[in-house]
Formats: sequence, C-alpha cells, structure tokens
Amino acid sequence: MKAIRLRVDMGLAAACVLLVGAIFMPVNAFAGPEDLKDALHEYSKGNYAEALPKLRAYVESNPDDSEVYAILRETENRVLIRALAQGGEHERLVKYLLDKSKPMESTNLGDDEVKALVDEAVNSKDIAVQRNARMKLRAAGERAVPHLYGSLASEDADTAVNAIMALRQLHADAAVPLSECLASDNARVRAYAATVLGDIGDSRATAAVARVAALDDDPGAQEKAGKALAKLGGREGSVADAYCALGNRYYSRDASVVGDFGDTKDMWRWEGGSLVRYDAPAYLYPFLQAEECAVDALAIDSGHMGARALLVRALLAQSVEAEVLNANGGSAPEALAGAMDLARSQGFAAATAALEGAMKGQDWDVAVECCYLVAATYGGEDLGGHALGHALAAPQKRVRYAAAIASLRMSPKRGMPNADKVVALGAQAASESAIRQALVIDDDEGSRAKILMALHHGGIQAAGSAEGTNGVMRAKVAPSLDVIVVRADLGGRNDVASARHSSSYMVIDELIADARTKGMKIVVLVQDTQENKADAIREGFKQKYGDSIHGFISSPVVEANAFSAVNAAAKDKDLNPDQGRANTLAATAADAFANVDFSCKSFDLTVAIEPLSTAATEGPTAAVRLNATRALGNLRVGGGDALLKVLNEGEGDGLKAAAATALGAVLSAVDGTPEQIEGLMAASGAGGDVGKAALAALGQVRNLTPDQRRKIFASHRLQVAPKGS
Repeated sequence: MKAIRLRVDMGLAAACVLLVGAIFMPVNAFAGPEDLKDALHEYSKGNYAEALPKLRAYVESNPDDSEVYAILRETENRVLIRALAQGGEHERLVKYLLDKSKPMESTNLGDDEVKALVDEAVNSKDIAVQRNARMKLRAAGERAVPHLYGSLASEDADTAVNAIMALRQLHADAAVPLSECLASDNARVRAYAATVLGDIGDSRATAAVARVAALDDDPGAQEKAGKALAKLGGREGSVADAYCALGNRYYSRDASVVGDFGDTKDMWRWEGGSLVRYDAPAYLYPFLQAEECAVDALAIDSGHMGARALLVRALLAQSVEAEVLNANGGSAPEALAGAMDLARSQGFAAATAALEGAMKGQDWDVAVECCYLVAATYGGEDLGGHALGHALAAPQKRVRYAAAIASLRMSPKRGMPNADKVVALGAQAASESAIRQALVIDDDEGSRAKILMALHHGGIQAAGSAEGTNGVMRAKVAPSLDVIVVRADLGGRNDVASARHSSSYMVIDELIADARTKGMKIVVLVQDTQENKADAIREGFKQKYGDSIHGFISSPVVEANAFSAVNAAAKDKDLNPDQGRANTLAATAADAFANVDFSCKSFDLTVAIEPLSTAATEGPTAAVRLNATRALGNLRVGGGDALLKVLNEGEGDGLKAAAATALGAVLSAVDGTPEQIEGLMAASGAGGDVGKAALAALGQVRNLTPDQRRKIFASHRLQVAPKGS
C-alpha cells in the first residue's frame, strides 16, 4: 500500500475548529447521533439516570426524522421497551422519537443533486447551510460516500472536518462504502475514514479498520485506525479471522449486516484508485458480501482455511440461489453457471472445510452441494473422520442422500465413518418418489416444537425459525420447501421500526412477492383465543391473501391436526415440484451406482440390487430406468431377471440395448439362468443396436455351453461370399 505521510495533525486541527465553533453555538447545537446512541447504550445497561440527560439533549437538538429512523431501526426492541418502562420524561422523549422514526420514502436523489448537497455540506461557510445539506444527504445514504471521502484528504482543516461531520451524519449507511476507502493510496483518507468508522461504531467496519491498524505502513493512519478499532470493540484473532467472522455474518443472513429486503443492494469495491458501486441482486447480496470478505481475508493470508471454506460456501450458495430462481420462472445471472467449477478450483481441503461449516451451521442446501464438491475434488485422500462420513448421519435426508451419492462416486479404497450406510442410502435415493420440506416461522418455542415434531413423525422434513426476518431469508435460500407455517401474531404488538419485518403480514407479503417463494404454500398458525376472535383472524388473512393461504392450524397445537394441514397444503399443487426433485435425485443416485468402482470393498453393493431392480423396471422416468439398468450391469452381483424384463419389455431400443449390455456384465460374474441366456440369444436376432448389444453380451456369459455357442455362430454366420449361380 502506498502511503502519503501525514504532515498536519488533522485530529488536533479538527478539535480546534469544533471547539471554537462551540463557544458561539447553543449548548445542544452539536448534539448528534452519537448522543442518542450513548443514551440507548446506557438504557441497555440499566443506567437510567445517566441516559436521560443524553436523551434530553438529543431531542432538544431537533434531530431530523431520517436520522432518528436510521438509529432506531438498528436498536434492539428490548432497549426501547426498557426506556419506555421508566415512565415520566423517559417515556415522553422515547415516544417522541418513535413518532419521528418513520420509514423514509426514497427521494431518488440524482447524482447531480447529491454532488450539490455535498458541496454545500463540505464547502459552505454558513453552518446552517451545512447542517441542512447534511440532513438532506441522509436521503442519498451510502451513495453520498463517493462524493465525500475525497475531502478527507484535504489539507484545509475546515474542508476535512466538514466531510467528517457529513459522513458521521450518514451513520451506518456510510459504514460499508467507507470501509472500502481504507484501501486508498492516500494516507489521509485512510486515517480519517478509520476515525469516522470508529465514531459510527458499525461492526461491519471492524475487519477493514483492523487491517489498517495492524498492517498500514503510515504511522498516522495506523495510530488513528488503532483508536477507531478500540471504539469498535477491538478484534479477536488475526485480521483474516476478523474478515471471516464478518463474512460468516453476511453468509448467515444476519439481519444486522444484511439489512432490509429489496430488489437490489449496493455493493462497493475499491478499484482503480476509486470507490466503485455495483448493483447486486438482493437474493445474492449476503453471499456476494461473504465472498468479498473471504477474498479480503485471503489477500492477507492466502492459506487461511476458514476463508477458503467461506469462499466455497458463498459460491455454492449463489449457485443454489440461481437454481431456485430459474426454477421459479426467474432469470439468474448466467455467470453463476460456473460457480461449481470455480468452487472446485479451491480443492479437496477447502471442499471438506466447507462441508464441515455447512453441517455446523445446518445449512443443508449448501451441505448437499458440498458433498458433491468433495466427490468432484477427491484424489484418494484418507477419509478417516471425514465430514462426508458424518453427513451420512445428518438429520436432513437430502444431505444423507447426497453424502451417499458422493461416496459411491468416490469409491474409497479405505474406510470412512458410517460406510455401512452408503449403499442403503444410495438405494433409497434411487427409489425415492417424493421429498416434502416445510419451514415453521413461529416465535413461540413450545408451539414451534410441537409442529416440528408432528411433521417429522409424518415423514415431512421440517426446520424452524423463531424470527420473521431470518425465516424469510431461510425460505429464500431453500429450493425444496413446499410449505411455510407462519404464526398469525408473529412479533406480537411490536411496532418499532427496527422490527417491522417481524410481523406476520410483512413476512407473508415478502414470501408472496418473491419469485423464489411465491410458489410455496402458506399455512397460518392462529393463536389460542376466543373462538369468534380466532374466526375473525382467519377471515382477515383470507380476505387479505385469498388463495395464497392454504390452511390454518389452531393453537394450542394438536399434532395430528398440524400434520394434516401441512400435508394437505403440500399436496395441493398443480405441479408437484417435490416429485420432480425426487425423480432427479433417483436418477442421480442410480447414475452413481452405474459409475461406482464395483471392486470397491468398502461397501456391500449387494444391498442395492433389489431397489435398483425395481427402479430399472418401474422407475418413474426414462432417466431413472436407464441409469438403474446401467447400475445393475456395473455392480455385477445380481438383478438378471429385472434386466431380462427390461430387455423384453423396455421402452425404446436405447433402453433395451443398455439392458442387454448390463445383463452380459452381470452374467460375466454370476451364472445365468436358462431364461436369461435364451432371452439374450433371442434378442441377438433382433438386428440394430439391440441385436448388436445382445450378441456382444453373449460373449460375456460365463456359463454358456458349447452347443449354445455353436447355435449363436450358426445364427449369425457372416455371408461374405455370394452364392454362385
């Protein structure tokens, strides 16, 4: 990193400017967002006497509505309730702020308007004009940062201080883009960007500030970053660890870093010496940000396994998102088609670590992809204690299936945990007809647990979420969900701005609006109450959402009724997506058996013969029947009667030819029955691909008699010489 040495102690100059101004201004004129944050912090600790003067000073400064909204939306509801509960002036002031805390409608400020406001905020000599411009810049949010950060490099104290004040006014909106500015070649920008980030106190800046504090080659920038890092709470572990910690928060869709729902999100990178903005689809934003954090960590420590694993999971999560969107009629970026190949480039160790992380975080959809990635990167490594073995016993069936399929593809020569489960699971997957998935969004632990238990007992795979925002996020990244149960009074009477997405209506609105979730069936859990009120609640949901609501569950929960409502909703589909998923899974599992190393001694492959025989003759799709037929031929341990049936009755010459080839492979290892041999002999006279395949297969039959070989030759003798006249 290039460094321009600090020649002026800007911190001292700024302090002087502010001190002189304070002499001529009213006592509360400079009360700002930090005062409200400090007051709320005191309330959180129960220090009510210390909190009240700070709260009073902030209110007396007549703060802008947008500023109040920006702070309170990031405040825990319990803190506001604690302040309200004190009554008197505490209650009056908090209610005043809550009234001002209204979601701001986008003003769609144009770039020229933002530039003009920045000019007033930074260069005007009129303090009132500066303040007014700073307030208006709140509407621009993070998009004001590209026009502000350059002034931090000014050697003019007034300009730098004004830019600092404007950035502080943006508060959390400035955190992400300003963190990118810490990569600037200008030491002043790095130093004062770090200072502002420390004042803002947003944890999303911690890793970037820690990098400057630990690694910057300019003493001034390093010193200021160190002070800012202390305000941010310091860090645990290395700088790379800090980036990974942040990346995992993004990856887990932590509402405190991901923010509100929407169609697109701004992503920021420092490129070519300037701050560059990208329009990121909101459904990919958490994973793109996780990817950015992983890249930043690897730039510091290229061997950091946590970062490599995070990078792999972020790529696979994007791939899953793309598949879900495309399956629901949307259009994902075409570049995501290469996500698996890019993840594969990180190698077996990173794939293993990614699987471990996905299993630990119960990130089942990505865990499935990680299993396949482990198989794709396998090079004969020791699998003793490997995560793939533990995935074979995962609580989610689809993960167990994926682990079994991956294990079959790998055909390890040495043992692995739960190796005895592989063939049975693979065979079950090859015979799968439907996998139903449900999500229960309910902030009452007791009723949520009862519903989950009812669904599990009924054979429906289900997961739970105790909070609306996280529940919606989970639904958006779960391609296999059929039904979502939403509690009718989710979030209770909480109308605080920071919890607005916790209400049941907001959750259902978002589920219905998103292309990835609009096809999922919604069942509403109605709180135990007087019967006429419960009816009114049901009617209200029906009136608002119509056919989008596919059933109701009453509380207290009766397990049988809960299962019945969810199961009915899952089956109430014009096109049953879970059936398609099951068919694809069955074909994939059968293909794994078709390519397993039949000499592998780690697995007892005979367990798979019966289910594969059924799949070959009765499989739901042509792909399942063909792959199961190929699989029986590859395993060479049985299934001859099923293959004979396919040879005689199968649909199409391609399947019949595959059955002939497979039957020949089986009879090369086990003695054929008279019916099986006669069937091959008859098929050899059919001509075309089937005849060729049957004739070749007869050459593999180990118990073919000499007389049968003579008859085959006689039936197929080559007429090379024409008959003479």
